[in-house]
Amino acid sequence: MEFLGVRDAAHRRLGMFASAGGPWLSGAAGVIMGPWGALIMGFFGGIFFEAASVIGLGWNSPFLLAPFLVIAAIAAMARRGMSRAGRQRSDPSRRAGRIIALASILEVAGIPLVALTLANTGHVNLLLPGVAVVVGLHFLPMAYAIPFRPFYVLALFLLMAAVVGMLLPQPEGSVIAGFAAACALWAASGLALTRKPAHLD
Repeated sequence: MEFLGVRDAAHRRLGMFASAGGPWLSGAAGVIMGPWGALIMGFFGGIFFEAASVIGLGWNSPFLLAPFLVIAAIAAMARRGMSRAGRQRSDPSRRAGRIIALASILEVAGIPLVALTLANTGHVNLLLPGVAVVVGLHFLPMAYAIPFRPFYVLALFLLMAAVVGMLLPQPEGSVIAGFAAACALWAASGLALTRKPAHLD
């Protein structure tokens, strides 16, 4: 009986997390399409841009400063959006929240898995396109669950950038894939900041 009680409590807690998607899944029009989502996508875009810059141009490139400027601009716009989120709150539905949470968890688990697989198979030079595949795939269930069609476009663009990056000679392919992924994520971030709040049923 004690075990059943613990199990039921764990299930309730997991259900609460999945339905809400964690605190970062709430906000104007849902976190993924609101200011928090813009910050997350802007941050990932910055990582792609930094990695591509280091691979293609080295650590002394002045382009390494660009992501900081872009993310600062996104953060400034997101801050204004967060102040409106309290007045225009629109959270994901229970079903959408679960799918968003699961997609995010799989993304977090998938990135190190891809990195380890590539490292152990002697293809570590394909790490940037490989990460782009994981990030792109995780937007597909989100696009369906929210629903938010631009995420289909974002996912397709990231996957195309990854494939092109893998097919081209290295390190040029990784540089192209990284810059393309950064631009796509930053564009999606801007879209998330300008999208009007809407209830997600």
